[in-house]
Amino acid sequence: MTRLPSRRRIGPWKPRTALLALVALAVIGGAAAMTLPRDEGPRPVTVAEAQRLAMARFNTYDTGTMRVTVTLHDDSGTTTVRGLADYRAHRAVGRFTVDGAGRPDTGLIAWDAAGLAVSSAPARGADEVAGTMKAVARTSPRSWSPRAYTEDPLDNALRLVMALATDRPDNPQLLAQAGPRRLRDETLRGTAYTLFSGPRPRGSARDSESPLTYWVDKEGRLGRLEARIAPLPGPARVDLTAAPDGLRVPDRPWAAQAAAGAGRR
Repeated sequence: MTRLPSRRRIGPWKPRTALLALVALAVIGGAAAMTLPRDEGPRPVTVAEAQRLAMARFNTYDTGTMRVTVTLHDDSGTTTVRGLADYRAHRAVGRFTVDGAGRPDTGLIAWDAAGLAVSSAPARGADEVAGTMKAVARTSPRSWSPRAYTEDPLDNALRLVMALATDRPDNPQLLAQAGPRRLRDETLRGTAYTLFSGPRPRGSARDSESPLTYWVDKEGRLGRLEARIAPLPGPARVDLTAAPDGLRVPDRPWAAQAAAGAGRR
């Protein structure tokens, strides 16, 4: 089972200088791929497809706040995080549940580009996103236990959520040279998407495969991402949908951390 942070463990919440290769969409140079027939199965992306894929992270940023659902399965059960991500502020909060062998667990979780925190406050009755936001807003500053990211699969998945937005489009020519492939078309939640494998991780061999698969609609909006994260037997999944009107990510976890830092000075 993926390891959640202990709610009694308080560690540093500081930026990491090394970014995961698997979340990199900015890639090194080259020209766009050739246009090929669409009925040949997995193939290099066309110029138009590279342009659409290059817009995906910018469109996520431009949308601002989105509902996110993170799902990880392993041999002993399922870990799920449901919440909101503010892609302008690069912050997210949600409710985690762990189901499987042993005693089920649930609680509140907040994360950003630097690390995550869980709250000792109960999350009962916070199944819906609106309820989760209210529960987060009511938490005591002392209830949050922050720490830096580890290499745990859940940590990697949450860090990946934060990497799905950028304030400018990626360069489609550079993106195409890094080897993304058009896989197939699928319908998800009533919307047609094209599935693309991601660019090769920076520095990898030209024949290597990306651990990422993107669901991108005709407007270049991202609806789902799957990532192969060791040692999970199957891919971790991130679903992105429209946020409920009027909801925003509460700043309580970060306000609590700022207050704690000011008290130590």
